[in-house]
Amino acid sequence: MSARLDAVAAVAAAELRHALHGRLVQAFGGLFALLALAIAVAGLGASGQLLVQGFTRTAVSLLTLALYLLPLLGLVMGANAFGAEDGGLELLLAQPVARTDVVLGRALGLAAAMVGVGALGFGAAGAVVGAVAGSEGLAAYVLVAAAGTGVGLAGLALGVLTGTLTRRRSAAVGGALGLWLVLAVLYDFVAIAVLQFMGSGEPGPLLLGLLAANPIDGVRALALVSLGADVLLGPTGASMQRLLGESRGALLVVTSLVAWCVLPAAGAALVYRRRDF
Repeated sequence: MSARLDAVAAVAAAELRHALHGRLVQAFGGLFALLALAIAVAGLGASGQLLVQGFTRTAVSLLTLALYLLPLLGLVMGANAFGAEDGGLELLLAQPVARTDVVLGRALGLAAAMVGVGALGFGAAGAVVGAVAGSEGLAAYVLVAAAGTGVGLAGLALGVLTGTLTRRRSAAVGGALGLWLVLAVLYDFVAIAVLQFMGSGEPGPLLLGLLAANPIDGVRALALVSLGADVLLGPTGASMQRLLGESRGALLVVTSLVAWCVLPAAGAALVYRRRDF
C-alpha cells in the first residue's frame, strides 16, 4: 500500500510541475488573478480615491467569473493532458505502476494546479479587500472561493474523462469546449424551459433536481443563498433561500458537486485500464 501511495505521489508531483510550467495554466492563472483584482477594485470614486468593495460584494462579483472561467480551465486542462499521448507517457506506463495509479496521480497533480489557480485569484483579490475594507464577510468569501474552485475540479474530472475517451488532443479539447458550452450557457435555457412547462411556479423538487444536475448552477445557487440571496435577488432569492436553506437541499447540491468530481474521474480510470496504447 505504501509503495502505491509513493507511486501516486511521484506521478502527481511530476504532473503538477508539468502543468505549472505549461502556458495553459500560466495564462489562465494570470488572467483569473488580474480579473479578480479588477473586480475587487471598484474604480475611481467621485472624490478621485480608489474604492474597494467589501468581501461580500466582491464574493458576489467573483462568483460569476469563477463559475465561467475555472470550469473552462478544468475541462481544457484535463482533456489536453489525457487526450495527447507521447513517449513520456509510454515510458511511464512501462514502469511497474498500475494504470489506475497513473490516472489518479496525474489527476491529483492537475487538481493541485487547479487549486493553485483558484487560490491565486481569490487570494490576490482577498488580500486587497482585507487590507482596505476590513475582514467583514470573510467567511462567506472563503466559502465562495472553495465552491468556485470545487466547480473547477468538477470540470477537470470531466475533462480527464473526455481525454481518455479520445485518441487525439484536438478532439479531446473540442469535446471539452462543447461540454463547457452546454453546462455554462445552454443548460440555463433548457432548465428555464423545463420549469416553465413542467414546474408549478414555486421552487420545489424539480428545481432542486435541476440544480443538482449541473455543478455550475447548483454551486451558484448555494453560494448566493449563503451570501443572503433574499437580499441580493429579491423574491427569487427568497425562494432559493427557502429551497436551499434547509440542510437537505444544501446537502444534495454539495453531494452532487462531490459526485461530479469523483464519478467522471473513476470512469476515466476504468477506461484507461482497458485502453490499448
